[in-house]
Amino acid sequence: MRKLSLKFIILFLFSYSVFAQEKFEALVATVNSNVVTTYDLSQRIKLALKSLQLEDNIKNRDSVREKVLDLLILEKIKKNEATKNEISHSDDELVQFASILYNFPKEDFEKFKMYIEEEKIDVDILLEQLSSELLWKKLLREKFSSIITISEREINQVIDDEEKKQGKVEYNFSEIFFENTSKNDLEKTKKKIDKFLALLDQGISFETLAKKFSNTGEQELNESLTWTLEDNLDSEMKEILSKLKLGEISQTIKTKNGYKIIKLKKKRRVGNSKVKYSFIKISSMFDDSLGSVIKSSIKCEEDIPELPEDVTAVKIDDVISGDLSKIFLDKIEKTEINSFSEIINNNNEFSFIKLCRIDESKLKPPNRDQIENKLYAERFNQLANTFIANLRKNANIKFFNK
Repeated sequence: MRKLSLKFIILFLFSYSVFAQEKFEALVATVNSNVVTTYDLSQRIKLALKSLQLEDNIKNRDSVREKVLDLLILEKIKKNEATKNEISHSDDELVQFASILYNFPKEDFEKFKMYIEEEKIDVDILLEQLSSELLWKKLLREKFSSIITISEREINQVIDDEEKKQGKVEYNFSEIFFENTSKNDLEKTKKKIDKFLALLDQGISFETLAKKFSNTGEQELNESLTWTLEDNLDSEMKEILSKLKLGEISQTIKTKNGYKIIKLKKKRRVGNSKVKYSFIKISSMFDDSLGSVIKSSIKCEEDIPELPEDVTAVKIDDVISGDLSKIFLDKIEKTEINSFSEIINNNNEFSFIKLCRIDESKLKPPNRDQIENKLYAERFNQLANTFIANLRKNANIKFFNK
């Protein structure tokens, strides 16, 4: 009887080890008392690639691995903190949360799970991820919602500031500094600038070179933080930016300790309005085919002329800037009226556009409730970001074979 039990135990352990190897594989990291396995990480990578609409291959997996691992570690930290604070959720709350995030009716939850399984994604892993995020959101609401207050004075200040900015220009630009190593060492600085400009002429992006050559480097900032109102610029900088076209790079500018070069990314006029574009889009699956299009025959005020067989053209009127994809908006913003954009390569389709008209539509200014909600959200997010940063800093994290 003892021998039979021993055989059974051995068989059970072998079976369990096969199953565990399939789901567990190996340790990637430990976060406090929680483990991160290669299986966890692989499934999260698969989810990330799916959301980014990227093919699941080795190259793409390697490109997102570090970012996904960092997010997975944060997920463990969030869930651990929520558990410590005795935060919980019901099954119905989790279904509701999933339906909002993935845009399906609550009644179709089982269909959603079947779809996930068909995509070869572990449903339990996905639900674990959603559960952690839901617990974290509930914890943040419990911790911060009662301590944030927005005063009437703050709302009035926002209204006053917006009124003062109306009609003025804001600039979004990058700048790179070339600082002299000594007071009289201008020749060395000039050689550095010449090398920078030579590499720029070879097609290397301004942003890439800024990180390589600048004494300070170009910081990665949220776009909303990089807009500078013309009133906050000195007269020299304001004059330089006002003369640059979108995407254009300035001449070398003398500063107190060296030189700088500026690239104008975007500019906009502050106001309660939306920009609308009207243009003709000419497209083909083949880049060479667009070269055969006679651009002088394409006129905004006339019908579209006959084009080569594999080239299509369509007139598009009054499209709001926010409805355009980023790649098209970037090219359109750099195009002058009655001119043609650069070639746009988007999802294996090649296009260029002729910009015909730019209009603005007036919008209602935000009301006091909208301003209060915006200020509340900003304050809430600031507290949440500080909170998770401190938790991350104090977490006991150990990596294996990283």
